[in-house]
Amino acid sequence: MNQWNRVRLGDVCLVNTGSYSVKDQWEYVHYLDTGNITANHIDEIQYIDLMKEKLPSRAKRKVKHNSILYSTVRPNQCHYGIVKEQTSNFLVSTGFSVIDVIDERVDADFLYYRLTMNVVTEKLHAIAEQSTSAYPAIKASDIEDLELTFPDIQTQKCIASFLMSLEHKIANNTKINKNLDVECCAA
Repeated sequence: MNQWNRVRLGDVCLVNTGSYSVKDQWEYVHYLDTGNITANHIDEIQYIDLMKEKLPSRAKRKVKHNSILYSTVRPNQCHYGIVKEQTSNFLVSTGFSVIDVIDERVDADFLYYRLTMNVVTEKLHAIAEQSTSAYPAIKASDIEDLELTFPDIQTQKCIASFLMSLEHKIANNTKINKNLDVECCAA
């Protein structure tokens, strides 16, 4: 049996490192707000033409492939996900902590699944409820200070691959069920 090692996330990840600036001179932005993603399911990504529209003040965080998005407000509402298909000029709300793995000992997919486990979400929500803000919120440092256990990298990749395939099968079954509902109603 493989040994699992305890790791402080701030030692293997960077949080909130990329920010948009007008110096980037983007003509448009694809923007994701915290309310538009739940448990890695995106409802909508807004398209904002910067030649005609003003950018929302919270549209600041840049993301990249395998960036983990974790809402800092009310973690128990599961507004989190992992970026797998990145469009150009993609920004997310400052209401997210954007977590990027920087250490080859940690797999981004495995970390995403660890961060979204009920026990971790409940721990972060308990921290949020102790915050001094008007609503339950966590800080980037709360995520950086988390200590989680990890097996070796090959085991992480194997576990993450299995979980990802289950997630895809559930999504496909959900689509099939929705199509069956539509067909039944139309008959």
